[in-house]
Amino acid sequence: MKQIIAILRDERVETTKKTLGRIGVSGVTFLYVTGRSRQNGGLSARDLGRSLNRNLRMQLTPARSGNDLPDAGTGIDGSFYPDTGSAFGFLPKRMLVIIADDGEVNRIVQAIVNANQTGRHGDGRIFICPMISAIRVRTGEQGDTALS
Repeated sequence: MKQIIAILRDERVETTKKTLGRIGVSGVTFLYVTGRSRQNGGLSARDLGRSLNRNLRMQLTPARSGNDLPDAGTGIDGSFYPDTGSAFGFLPKRMLVIIADDGEVNRIVQAIVNANQTGRHGDGRIFICPMISAIRVRTGEQGDTALS
C-alpha cells in the first residue's frame, strides 16, 4: 500500500479528475495549498492572471502589518514579490492524495503526469510514500480491505 501525494497547478484539477476517473480511481482527496520551489514563487506574465484568480477563489488572507510581521507581498527581509502579491512568494496549488495498492501506483502516477505535464515550470511534483496500514472507521476493517 502506498500514498501518492501530488502538488499540481490549480487549473489542471478538472483534467486530473477526469483522467483518474477514466482509469477507475475513485478515492481522491484534493486540498488547497501554497508553496514554492526552484522558481521561488515567480510567475510569468501569462500565469499572473491565473494565480491572482486562484488567490481570490481560495480567499487567502494577506500577512498583517505589525512590529514583527512583514507587509503582504514582502519577504522576511522586506523584499517585495510583485509577481505573486503574496508573502514570501508562495503560489497557490492543489495537493492530491491517493492511497493505492502497490500494483496500481505506476498506472496512477503515469495518469497524473499525463494530465499535468505542460513542459513549463510549476507543473508539479509527485511523491510516493509507503503506508503501514489503513483502517475503515465505520467497520474497523484494516489493511488493503479498508481501501475497497
